[in-house]
Amino acid sequence: MTPHRPKARVLVLAREAVIAALVGMLLELEEYDPVFPAPDERPEDAIRRLRPPLIVVLDGQLAEARSDLFFARCVQAGARVAMFGEPVAADAVRAAARERRAAYFAMPVERRELGRVLDEVLADAG
Repeated sequence: MTPHRPKARVLVLAREAVIAALVGMLLELEEYDPVFPAPDERPEDAIRRLRPPLIVVLDGQLAEARSDLFFARCVQAGARVAMFGEPVAADAVRAAARERRAAYFAMPVERRELGRVLDEVLADAG
C-alpha cells in the first residue's frame, strides 16, 4: 500500500499526447494530480500558470530537456523535474537527467515505480 501523501500537481510534458495521457493515468493511480499545458502553451508559461508546489515530468527528447534556460526557470519557480526516456534514448536521457540533478525513470514505467520516483522528488524538495 502506498503511504498517504498530500496530492501534488504534476505537469506532464511529452512529445506525444498518448504518452502524456498514459503518464497522467498512472499518476492518478498513484494519487498525484496530473496537469497538462493548454493547447499551444509554452512549457515555461504552464509552469508560471500552475505555480509550485509542482513537479514537472519531462520527456527527455523535448528541446526543453536540453535547455539551460528551461531548467533555470524551473528552479526559479520552485518546480522539481523528473525526466523520462523511451528505450531507444534511455542512456542519453538518463545522462542528461544526472547532469541536471533531475530524477529519471524509463518508459514504459510501472505505476508503483513512477510513484516511488516522484515520492523521492517530493522528499528532496522538503
